[in-house]
Amino acid sequence: MMEKIREGSQSVIVKAILVLIILTFALAGVGSYITGNSEVVVAKVNGEKILQQDFDRAYQNERDRLKQQFGDMYEAIISDSGYMNQMRQNVLENLIEKALLQQFADELGLRVSDQQVKQAIRSMPQFKTAGSFNNDMYLMALRNVGFTPESFASLVREQMLQQQVMQGVAATEFSLKPEQAAYYSLQNETRSGRYIVAQSALYTSQVEVTDEELQTYYDENSEQFYAPEQMKVAFVELSKADLMNQVNVSDDEVKAFYEANKAQYGSAEERRVSHILVEYGDDKDAARQKIEQAQQALQQGEDFAAVAKQYSTDTFSAEQGGDLGWIEPGVMDKDFDSAVFALNNSGDVSGIVETSFGYHIIKLTDVRESNIKPLEEVRDDIVQQLKEDKADELFFNKQQQLAEISFEQPDTLEPAAEAIGVEVKNTDWFTRDSAPTVLSDQAVMNKIFAPELIDEQLNSDVITTADDKALVVRVTDHQPKRVKDFATVSAQIRQTLVQQKAQDMALAQAQKWADVLASGDVPAAEVKPLESIMRTHQQAPRQVVQTLFTLAPQQTQAIKLNNGDAAVVQLTDWQKGQVEDSALDSIAPRLQNRKAQVTLAALIEQLKAEADISRSLKAVKQ
Repeated sequence: MMEKIREGSQSVIVKAILVLIILTFALAGVGSYITGNSEVVVAKVNGEKILQQDFDRAYQNERDRLKQQFGDMYEAIISDSGYMNQMRQNVLENLIEKALLQQFADELGLRVSDQQVKQAIRSMPQFKTAGSFNNDMYLMALRNVGFTPESFASLVREQMLQQQVMQGVAATEFSLKPEQAAYYSLQNETRSGRYIVAQSALYTSQVEVTDEELQTYYDENSEQFYAPEQMKVAFVELSKADLMNQVNVSDDEVKAFYEANKAQYGSAEERRVSHILVEYGDDKDAARQKIEQAQQALQQGEDFAAVAKQYSTDTFSAEQGGDLGWIEPGVMDKDFDSAVFALNNSGDVSGIVETSFGYHIIKLTDVRESNIKPLEEVRDDIVQQLKEDKADELFFNKQQQLAEISFEQPDTLEPAAEAIGVEVKNTDWFTRDSAPTVLSDQAVMNKIFAPELIDEQLNSDVITTADDKALVVRVTDHQPKRVKDFATVSAQIRQTLVQQKAQDMALAQAQKWADVLASGDVPAAEVKPLESIMRTHQQAPRQVVQTLFTLAPQQTQAIKLNNGDAAVVQLTDWQKGQVEDSALDSIAPRLQNRKAQVTLAALIEQLKAEADISRSLKAVKQ
């Protein structure tokens, strides 16, 4: 509909909305609307394809989330190939689960009406100004992310159907007063006891590890010692940001640009309009008859807003009496634009205007006069614009040089680098998940790890990135994924075995103390008391507290702690939590939510068990 009319809109507001839309819907498959129809399939769920582009976008979003969450620790995290492989698997499983929920909703016959979808869209804060839905903002935002109103509504409908399933599961759960009371009592129960910690570090000096044990561990656990595929590359980087610092702009150029583009610097004349639109559909003659009926109704004195609600096929604006808000010259379709600015006074109504989108009747409701800013107020903006234009031209020319020379001399980057005035850079060893920042763009990484570039070790094509850079890369050394040799990891194995044996010795000591406590005696060790503690107690090790709340009175248990130490725990007394009726109302929704989570997880597992699911591990584990 009208989203195709508003060509050329690039406001800051629209860009901000674009970001919000991407953040909101990226994991739900926006990529399938934006990036084309690539048929690289990472999974099939009952025949339904999950494409590589959807996986890549979800995976990149998860990487971005990690970067924001962990900051300086991010590089260390992504260098752990095991962790990153698990994250890829989790991303894929999330996409599979979304597909299963959607299919389940379809099987149940769940439906979301057009009115519900419309209301959901109208309630989204991204499309509101001053608390009200702004149709103009909505259409411009969709156009900028490659949506049509229909495709966006389809996406919202899918989201709402999945929500129906989850809400339906939650709505079936309930809790009775006895359950609530029992839960509250357990949560507020107190226990007393004591514990002793056996520190594994005290036993390391007693541990002996033989060469035979080292070799056996290596043979039985070789999967722990895989070294990921690694690269060394040489590359040439051309950056538009660097070129910006190399260009200059004269005063004469600034003045000339200002005179030629005065309309950009101030509030150009704006007009507020309403319209009645009848789209052609399959029958252009019928559309013409309908718009003529609307025109006749206006000529007979009927209110424009009422006629718009009755006849217009632009449903969002029709609900606002046809109001499209304020527009500037050049924003709308050419024919529509001409008709708007041919109207002279507020209240004037056009005749029937034909555009490539349908028939319109347009009403002028208000006018704002233009107001051009003086040159000095906009000088900095003009200088920036001219520098960007010059940098763009220089960037294009140097990129062409880079492409030609690196192709003509494919086994070296030096001539190309010299021609465009940069240096060849060389990396140290890196893996796919620990590449230098300048090479971490997905397009660059895919090229570097492509078999042909590895085998031939010749210059790549020019690779452009989203941050206005162009690179040519060449693999200079390569190590495939392999098991590290025994000599390299023997010290690591020795340390592991020493720790394991020391932990076993600490656990054996804890078990001896447990036997002493069980007999009624007190061991010759530091016994730490636990007096009337709750489950949330934080002064003792978490595993000690958890174990205490699993024991029967006077029972003892030896346990391993997460830090490698061991402990013996004994329960000496316990007291039920006193139930407060006033607190039970707050317990009910918590119990219901917990049950709903368990039931939903069980439902998803059941759907997985019954589904025909195939996964392409090669596509996921790049």
